[in-house]
Amino acid sequence: MNINYYYPSWGMEYMTLEEFLKMVKSSGFDGIEIALDPDKDDLHRVWKLVKAYELELLVQHPFSKGNTPEELLNDYSCKLEKLMDLQPLMINCHTGKDYYPVAVNLEFIQRAKTLSEKHGIPVAHEIHRGRFSFCTALIGNYLAPFPELLLTADFSHWCVVSESLLEDQQATMDMVIPHCVHIHARVGYAQGPQVSHPEDPAFARELDAHLQWWKKILACHQQRGSMPLTITCEFGPPPYLHTLPFSNAPVASQHEINMSMRKYLTENLILC
Repeated sequence: MNINYYYPSWGMEYMTLEEFLKMVKSSGFDGIEIALDPDKDDLHRVWKLVKAYELELLVQHPFSKGNTPEELLNDYSCKLEKLMDLQPLMINCHTGKDYYPVAVNLEFIQRAKTLSEKHGIPVAHEIHRGRFSFCTALIGNYLAPFPELLLTADFSHWCVVSESLLEDQQATMDMVIPHCVHIHARVGYAQGPQVSHPEDPAFARELDAHLQWWKKILACHQQRGSMPLTITCEFGPPPYLHTLPFSNAPVASQHEINMSMRKYLTENLILC
C-alpha cells in the first residue's frame, strides 16, 4: 500500500530549517509540509535544503493579505504563482473567506485552477475554518461548478463548526470524500480542532470517526489508481495542543503525538 507521510513545519519554528529537515529525515518521513510566504521566506534556500535532504516538498499557502476581496485575490494569486516556481508535489491553499459570497470565493478557486493548469502543479484547497470550505452546508456550492475541485481533508474543522462528528451529514461526506487528495491527520472533536492525544481513551470515538473517513479517501485513491496518498500528521502546537491551567505547559509533546499518529495510521489505515 503506497502512502507517503509528511511532517508539518507548524510548531517547529524553534528549530532552524536544517535542524528540522534533519529531524524529519531521521524520523523516517517522506517529506515536509511547510507554510511559506514569498514576501518573507527565501524560497530558493528552502528548495535547495529540502532537495539536499532528499525529502519531498508540500507547500502551504496561508499568508494572503488584502483589505478587500480584490486585494486579497491579487495577493493570493501572486504568491501562489511564486510558490509554484518551487515545483512542489502539491500546494495546499487556504482559499477565500467564510464571509465572502459564494460568487467571490469562486473567483479564488478559478484563479487557482488557472495557475495550476499553467504550471502543472496540483492545488488542493484545505477544509478549514475561516475559508470558503469552513462548513458542510455550503461546500456543494463549490463542488457543483468545479467538479474537479481538489480538497485537503481536515475534517477536524467541520467537527468544531457543527459541534458534532458529522453523524447526520453522511450524504455530504460521501460527496466530499472523492475530492480529497491530501489528508491532514489531526483528530478534532465537537469543541475543538485537536484532541489532547489520539491515544486518550476519552477520544476513542473521535479517533475512529476520523479513521473511517480516511479509509474512504484511501479507497477512492486505490479505485482511481492515483496513489500514493499523501498524509501530513498535523497535530499542532498550543493553542491547538491542550495546555495545563495556570502553567500553560503542554499536556503532551507535539512531536511525540505526530510520531504516534503515523504509527497508528501505518497499523490501522488498512482496507479489508
